[in-house]
Amino acid sequence: MPSHRSRLFASLLMAVFAGLFVPSASALSFLPWENVRISYDTFTHSDGIQRTVGVMLPTQRSSTPTPALIALHFNQGSAASMANLSEIGEIARDAGIVVLLPMAHDLTWSHTPTELNASDDSGFLAAMIDEYVARYQLDPHRIYMTGHSQGGNMTVRFACDHPEKIAAAAVVAATMRKALGRQCKPALPTPMVFFNGTEDKQVLYDTGLNSITRDLLGIGAMGAKNAVQFWADINQCGTASNEQTLPPSVNDGTRIRVNRYTQCPPGRGVMHYTIVGGGHSWPGALDFIPVTGLTTQNLRANQAMWTFMKEFSR
Repeated sequence: MPSHRSRLFASLLMAVFAGLFVPSASALSFLPWENVRISYDTFTHSDGIQRTVGVMLPTQRSSTPTPALIALHFNQGSAASMANLSEIGEIARDAGIVVLLPMAHDLTWSHTPTELNASDDSGFLAAMIDEYVARYQLDPHRIYMTGHSQGGNMTVRFACDHPEKIAAAAVVAATMRKALGRQCKPALPTPMVFFNGTEDKQVLYDTGLNSITRDLLGIGAMGAKNAVQFWADINQCGTASNEQTLPPSVNDGTRIRVNRYTQCPPGRGVMHYTIVGGGHSWPGALDFIPVTGLTTQNLRANQAMWTFMKEFSR
C-alpha cells in the first residue's frame, strides 16, 4: 500500500504537471491522516463574508478542552493545499490537538495595515477563534497560530492585533512588513519561532538592492534577523542569542542554524531557524516545486514548531 508521502507526492506532482505551480483551491483535496477526521466548516464574520475553514480533528480526544493550531495558507492557496504541502496533519495525529485551516477571502490575506479596501482578516480570525473554542471544546488558553509565506505575514499581523487570542506563533518563509512594524504595539508579547531560508527569493533573508526596490514600491519587508529581533524586543529577550549549527542528517545542500534567545522572562520566548541554502519552502515537506528553491530535509518544521509552542499558554 502506498505511503502517505508517496500519495501526497503523486497528488502534488499531478497539480504541477497541470501547470499549477502553486496549487489552487480546487486543485487538491485533503489527503488522509491516520486517526484524524477531516471536514470543512463555514464561518461568517460580522463583515458579512462567509469563509471556509478546514478542520482536522483527532479521533481520540481527551475529555478536557483541546489545544488547537491555526495554520494559514500562502497567497492563492487553500485549506487543502496548505495542509498537504506542510503535512500539518501529523501534529493532529501525534499530539492529539485540533488543526484549523481557515481560508482568506479571495484566497489573499490582508496582512498589511496600509492596504486599501482590505478585508478584516484579523477580526475574522479573532471571531473564528471565539466561535470554534465553543464549537469544538477547545482550550482558549492554548490556541496557537502558524502560516507559510503570506500566511506567515498574517500570523505576525494577528499577533500585533490580537495577542490575547494566541499563546505562541510560528512563522515560515515570512518576516513582516515594515509598515506593520511601524504600527505594531501589542498589548501582550507573543512567543515566536521563525523559519527562514537564506536563498529565499520571495522573502529576502538580508537587506540589499532588492530590499530597497521593494521599499520604494511600498511593499518593503524586514530582513529575517530584523524581524526576529523585533519580536525579541517585544518579548523583552534582549539582543543576545545562543547560536548552534545542527549536524545534518542528510546531504541535501542545506544546513540548519538555530538561534535561541535565552534571556527571555518566564512565559516568553523567541527562536530562529535559519535554513542555510534553503528557499521559499516549508522545512521537511516534499520538495515538489523546484522554482521555490531547496526544501531542507534536515529539519521538520512541524515538529520543531510544536516543541516550541506547546511550552506556552495564555
